[in-house]
Amino acid sequence: MLRREMARMRPDFVAVLLIACGLLVFVPNLTGYFLADDFVLLSWTRVSSLNDVVGFFDPNVEWFYRPIVKVIYWAGQSVFGLRAAPFHLVSLLLHGLNAYLIYRLVVGSGACSRAWVVGLAAGLLFLLNSHHAETVSWVAAIGDLGGLFCILAALLLFRRFRSSGRPLLLAGSVGVFALGLLTRETVVVLPLLLAVDALIFGRVLAGKDRGTGIGRLVLAFSAYVVFLFSYFILQLAGRGSVGRGGLQFRVLNFDSILLGIFDYVHGLIPGGRTLATLSLDTLRTVVLVEALAVVALLGLLLWQRQRLALFGLVWMIATPLLFVFFTGPTDRYFYLPSVGYALFAAGLVSWLVGFLSSSREQNGRIARAVGALVLAAMLLTQARDLVVKESAWHAAGKVSGGVYNDVKRLVPNAGERDIFYFLKLPPFMDGVPVFQNALPQAVQLIYDNPTLFTVTPSECGELQGAPNTVQKYFFTFKGDGVRKFAGEIDCP
Repeated sequence: MLRREMARMRPDFVAVLLIACGLLVFVPNLTGYFLADDFVLLSWTRVSSLNDVVGFFDPNVEWFYRPIVKVIYWAGQSVFGLRAAPFHLVSLLLHGLNAYLIYRLVVGSGACSRAWVVGLAAGLLFLLNSHHAETVSWVAAIGDLGGLFCILAALLLFRRFRSSGRPLLLAGSVGVFALGLLTRETVVVLPLLLAVDALIFGRVLAGKDRGTGIGRLVLAFSAYVVFLFSYFILQLAGRGSVGRGGLQFRVLNFDSILLGIFDYVHGLIPGGRTLATLSLDTLRTVVLVEALAVVALLGLLLWQRQRLALFGLVWMIATPLLFVFFTGPTDRYFYLPSVGYALFAAGLVSWLVGFLSSSREQNGRIARAVGALVLAAMLLTQARDLVVKESAWHAAGKVSGGVYNDVKRLVPNAGERDIFYFLKLPPFMDGVPVFQNALPQAVQLIYDNPTLFTVTPSECGELQGAPNTVQKYFFTFKGDGVRKFAGEIDCP
């Protein structure tokens, strides 16, 4: 019995081990510091009263309605102060958990043979996606990590509810959904994904009796709908519109919607970014052809009962709709659609292996070898690009930490309304925000003094004319920190 149990758990152990190894790519970022929006969030959540913490859940806010993100910032700095490593560790663990849940999503689907191998491939394809450098390395994107965790956890719990009928599992899934809505707006997509999952992996496409459990499923879906409408009402009551953080709608025509969706698709599939060089008129024609090809592919996958690839393709096409009405793609917005790409790619390779295999064992071995080589090439290509992007985020985090520590060391104390001048301090490095517009909050956090001012002149001449009634401090950027100088007359 014990031996059988150990054999059953071995695939999970291998999956956890390989996912942990994949996370090593992000480990250098643990030594990086906070960046840009992090300082704003730290400043907003630097409270000591529980009433102020409860106030995070007030929908009448200027910022996105993500109270759980604020709670994370509050709890983190309450326990660890302004140390960034614990925040980065939480992001790292959430990303690894999401990769593991994708593995479990495939294993529990029963959609392919040797599901644990296919699930591991999907988990690693997601884990090492090059777009994820921003999401994992920037603490401000922790809402994307937590939101996806809630989506995947709720989806897995709902699957178990469908198979067992236990109300406790449904309650857990709905509860995680509610938590996710307070973490990231994009969690509103969960009911759609639940419906697609029930359709593809449930009784209809599995070829079983179609009538069993429909009433129970409708009743279960109503619980999600109640929470979803309550969330929308909460947002409407707070700001008068559900218009922030991925839910801000702008009027688009059909062509623009297709262009927006395939902008994400092109960013996920290998070589897709080369299409960005095409003219807009040519691209409109291309995406129309691609849309027709996707419809044909959906029909083919449905006919061949390739349920995992079908589910992944629907996920990859549907989830960008949360963003195309809001803004253009940025790396952290790929975090949710990339799950669909990972499932689709792993399912497609699994189908390729099955197609190339025949009754002869020799052909089966060759097919498995081809599949392994294809996946290895995809993972290595992704990992290479990820390492390049991750190094840029690590470098930016090193600079922000260097500036923060140098200022703290060179000016141990600051008085009310003192002014800090930072000469030639870059707001971005290789496209990564260092302080951006959050330098005032960063300096105020050093001294826990909201009256301090910062100025970022680009040249020495801009240092003239500062008021003489306050203490002034002058710094110039030196590569990985700042150097202090005496004043305008000594400006380097």
